[in-house]
Formats: sequence, structure tokens, C-alpha cells
Amino acid sequence: MRQISIYRILLLCLLILATGCNDEWENELYTRMVSLKAPINRDDVSVIYLRYQPDSVKVTYQLPVIVSGSRNNDRDYSVRIDVDNDTLNQLNIDKYAGRSDLYYRQLSEDFYELPSKNCRIPAGTDVALFPINFNLKGLDLVEKWVLPLTIMPDKSYTMNTYKGRHKALLWVMPFNDYSGIYNAASMYVYFGDNTTKYMTASTREARVVDENTIFFYAGITEELAENRGYFKVKCKFLPPDEVSEIQDPISGEMTGLYLKRGQLELWADNPELEFEVIGQPTYEIKEEYDIDRPHIIKRFFTLTMEYRYKDPVSSQNMVFPYRCKGTMLMQRNISTLIPDEDQAIFW
Repeated sequence: MRQISIYRILLLCLLILATGCNDEWENELYTRMVSLKAPINRDDVSVIYLRYQPDSVKVTYQLPVIVSGSRNNDRDYSVRIDVDNDTLNQLNIDKYAGRSDLYYRQLSEDFYELPSKNCRIPAGTDVALFPINFNLKGLDLVEKWVLPLTIMPDKSYTMNTYKGRHKALLWVMPFNDYSGIYNAASMYVYFGDNTTKYMTASTREARVVDENTIFFYAGITEELAENRGYFKVKCKFLPPDEVSEIQDPISGEMTGLYLKRGQLELWADNPELEFEVIGQPTYEIKEEYDIDRPHIIKRFFTLTMEYRYKDPVSSQNMVFPYRCKGTMLMQRNISTLIPDEDQAIFW
């Protein structure tokens, strides 16, 4: 009898606990808060890749605005969002101290517009998109341009301030078909006419000038050098001289992938570099499917060039002549399953 009573007591306790858990689950376990989805993915900011558009064509970026909580959102929110003029200054001081040449620059209003400063999140939805229109023509990417945004305080909602999730520091990175990080280990940099000893830079980051033109820094100029803009070399991809569709080596069928070859046009706007192109620079772009992941296209870029330039600023007493010869290589992987181009590229 005593054993049966113990079982009854245990059963009663379990029923009470179960009832208590059900009652708790029916209520919101956490305070609902609003935040911006802009995860840090490079150098303490959030890089966003935007296809460069010519002729002042606008490109729209959709910034996700989120309502957090343990249950679905059951009411309408109107979240106020505006430019944050304070956080970027503090980040620059903390990160770069006296190196003001490396500071993030706040993007001018000439290059963006906010169609609205309110983002509506309707009941039944946990995420809404806040559109930002960009016009990137003429943006000099020697500098790092950031659009800092923040959720503005309002009595109608609670901001998620944990790790700054109510803010978004958007480093605007335009891209075209040719921009990206190139392997420059095969680009040999000689001092003057010396042909035996050479130097190399491991990589060259090519950034956008326009839809068909990129720029990189000459020779072994460091990408974080204070005077890096002085050594900017522009590289335009001319229309290809040869375009051929690639056949499958086994079946002989056309793959829908292409091989392109053409010429490059190189120049430097700074006359003090005394920039001189030697021979005819060329490019080759070849595509292939990834063997293990056939939905991914691998696109290989090979840039072949030779040029001379002079460095009159690294020393007060000397002018250093350089000759650069070799190739720069880049691989861009693209998923055919993702419709949005900026997300389909594996950055």
C-alpha cells in the first residue's frame, strides 16, 4: 500500500510539472527586440557586394530587420532607421589610432538614398527588408566607404543592443565581372633592368573603376600603404577577340561554358609614375564545372602583362625604377542554384 501511495505522489508531481511547462510555453519567454542583420564579415564591418551599374543606374540593397522572440510576432512594428554619425568615428580611433589614411570613410549622400526611414514589420512576420538605393558611379575605392545605420529609439519597441545588433556598418564593395583578389605570386617585380633578382606580392586586390575596368596597385606597393593611391594602375578589359564554347571531353556535347581571350588596356593617371606598357597585355577567362559540386561554375582569370613605372616618393633622395612582368590569376566560384548574383558568388 505504501509503495502504491509513493507512485501516486510521483505521478501527481509529474502532472503538475507538465501543466506548469505548458503554461510557460504559451507565454513569451524573451523580451521581443528589433535588430539589424548585418554580421561582421571583414575588419569589424559588414561588407556588402553590389553589382556596379553604369550611367547612374541605381542598385538596391535589402537590409534585413528582425524581431526576435520565442514565438511568432503577433503585432505590427514600425521601426525607425537612420544614418549613424557617431559609431564609425569611434571605430576608426579604436582600430587605426593615428593611421587616418586607413580610416573608414562615411559614404556621401551623393551615392545613396533611403526611400523611407521606417521599416514596417507586419504581424505574423519576424523579418522585413529595408531598401537602400545606391548609385556607385565615380566612387573611388582607394578609400573604404561605409554607410553606418542604426535603429532609432522609440517607445513602441525595444532595441537589441547586444553586441551592437541595433547598428549596421555597411562597407560598400562594388563588383564587376573582373574584380576580386588575384594571386600575384607569378608577377615578378624587377629593380630597373635587373633580370636575375625579383620581388613579388602574394596578392593584388582589384577593385572597380567601371563595368569593364578595375584598378590595382603597381608592383609590390602595399595595399595598406599610406600613399597607395599614388600607385594606382587601371586595367580595362577590351571585347574578347576569341569566344569558344567548351565541349565535354567525354561525351563531346557542348557544356554551356566558355573560353574567352582578349586584350587589356593598362594606364596610370598619375604622370609622376612615368608608367609605360611593354608589349600587349592580354587576358584569358576559362570556365569549368566543379567535379564534386556540379552546380558550381569555376571561372579562371589569367592576366598577362609587362610594364615599367618609377617610384619618386618612397625616398627623398632617390627615384626607384621598377619593371613588372608576369601573370595574375583569380578563381571565382559561382553557384547556379542562387538567383541573386551577389550571393551566388563565393566571396
